[in-house]
Amino acid sequence: MISSSSSSDPFGAEHEALLATLRRRLRAAGWTQADVAVKLGVGTATVKRWLHGKGISLRTLSQLCALANTTLTELAECCAIESRPDDHLTLAQEKALTASPELSTVFFVIVNGWPVSEAEEGFGIPPEQIVQYVERLERLALIDRLPGGRLRARLDPAHVWRREPMRRHFEKHMKHLFFKLDYGDPATIFGVETVKLSPVGVARVAERIERFRGELRDIAQEDRRTTVLPSEWHAILAVACPTLPLRS
Repeated sequence: MISSSSSSDPFGAEHEALLATLRRRLRAAGWTQADVAVKLGVGTATVKRWLHGKGISLRTLSQLCALANTTLTELAECCAIESRPDDHLTLAQEKALTASPELSTVFFVIVNGWPVSEAEEGFGIPPEQIVQYVERLERLALIDRLPGGRLRARLDPAHVWRREPMRRHFEKHMKHLFFKLDYGDPATIFGVETVKLSPVGVARVAERIERFRGELRDIAQEDRRTTVLPSEWHAILAVACPTLPLRS
C-alpha cells in the first residue's frame, strides 16, 4: 500500500507528488470524489483517503488511473516532468556541458529518462568515465540523485536550446551528420518544402518545429513502452532558411 509521509522522506514526497498529479488528472477528466465513490462502490471518505495516500493499494491506484484516462507509467512520467526543480540553465552550466561531448551525452541520456548505463550501451562511453561525468553533473547542479540509485535531470526534455554555447556545440559535433547523408538513398528519411512566407509565417514555422519536437518525444516514449524490436539512436533535425527555388 501507498501511505503518505513527511516531506523529509523522499519516497513520501514522490508519492505525494504522484497523487497530486492523479488528482489533477481526475479533475481534468471530469471526475469528482463523489463520482469516483459511486463508480468504485465505496464511500466518498474512502476516496478522499485514497487520493491522499491512505490505505490505497496498487490495484486501486490502477483503477483510478484508468478513470483519469492514463496509466501508472504515464502518470509517473508526467509527475517526473512536473516535479523538476527548474527548467533553465545558467550560461556557465551550458558552457560546461558543451565543453565536453561525453558530458553532454550523459546529461542527454538522463534528461530523456534513460538509465545512465545507456551512455555506455548506446554511445560507447566507458563506465568509469560515466561515474565521473555523473559526479560532475551533480556538482554543476544539473542532476539530482534519487532513492534507489536513480538520477533525475533538473531540466525538462522540452527545453529549448537557443543560446550561443549549444549552437556552437551543434555546429561542431552534430551538423556534419546531416551533411554527409546520402539523400538519394531510399533508406534516408527526409522531407522538404519550399514556401514563400512573411515574418508572421516564419514565426509560425518556428512554433510548429517546437511542437514537432514534442511529438517526437511522445513517439519515442510510446516506442520505448511498447516495442519489442531492437532500437538505435536517431538524430532528427527540423530547420528553415531563406532560399531560392533550384534552376537547371
